[in-house]
Amino acid sequence: MIPHDVILGTLYLSQTGLGVLGNSILLCFFIFTSRKLRPTDQIMGQLTLANFIFLLSRGIPMTMSAFGVKDFLDDTWCKIDFYLHRVSRCLSLCSTCLLSGFQAIVISPVSSPWEGVKARAPKYVISSCIFCWLFSLLIEVGTAIGITGPQRHNTNFTVSDDLIFCTWKEPSSNFVWLTTFRDVFCVALMICTSGYKVILLRKHHQQVQHLHRTSCCPRASPEIRVTGSILLVVSTFVSFYFANGIFAVYQNYFLHSSSWLVNVSAFLVLCFPTISPFLLISRDSQVARACCAPRDRHKPWPPA
Repeated sequence: MIPHDVILGTLYLSQTGLGVLGNSILLCFFIFTSRKLRPTDQIMGQLTLANFIFLLSRGIPMTMSAFGVKDFLDDTWCKIDFYLHRVSRCLSLCSTCLLSGFQAIVISPVSSPWEGVKARAPKYVISSCIFCWLFSLLIEVGTAIGITGPQRHNTNFTVSDDLIFCTWKEPSSNFVWLTTFRDVFCVALMICTSGYKVILLRKHHQQVQHLHRTSCCPRASPEIRVTGSILLVVSTFVSFYFANGIFAVYQNYFLHSSSWLVNVSAFLVLCFPTISPFLLISRDSQVARACCAPRDRHKPWPPA
């Protein structure tokens, strides 16, 4: 029978490797594309970079720990790794929220209250992305203070919700409330904007139903296709976020020291950065053509 640690390590290794591959493909597309990036592409690029960093800083240590490698991070590297994984998680949350909110404004009808914001929104995408970076870097500064290396018997530290290879002193109540408010606010905003987009898409579908009778092959507008992709990404993020949240709450208040809960929570939190690049590639025809079509050596890659 295959040992439990080998199965767990192989699972983490496959999940991390697949996610790194998918996010690397998307990053190469966004960096080396010869066409002008849309505002949504700029936000997706930031989200992809955040997912890439998260997979490296979270997936690799979990894989090594599952395969039985002990004490592979000292105090300094524990601080760096934990800070990177917390910053990338916050950046992924903010980027997904920004992506959902921006697209809700873009597809708003002319008569909506967002009419004035709609024309100016693309100009503020880059500044909004920079704000997400600064916000993520600053809000997580305190997380590295209480991090040390592997737990020792003579310490008063407890294993955190996220790590089984480092130790984390219990964070202050102010920090817990601040990060909880951030998460709840962003997720609630994603749910509200997603519901708003679903209502708009439903109205749009009802308005263009008659085109199916007059056109043999009606096609959805680029805005509608992008909105569908973003809705899929946001719904995936929210689903895994809530699933991981349930395990995290149960782990904190009932079985804090249960290692299998830590592993399940880690697996769930790695699912979104692993799946999201393939969702975006499959739903974006330009990315899919650049990644899957045979390359003509006489033409630049990716296609304009």
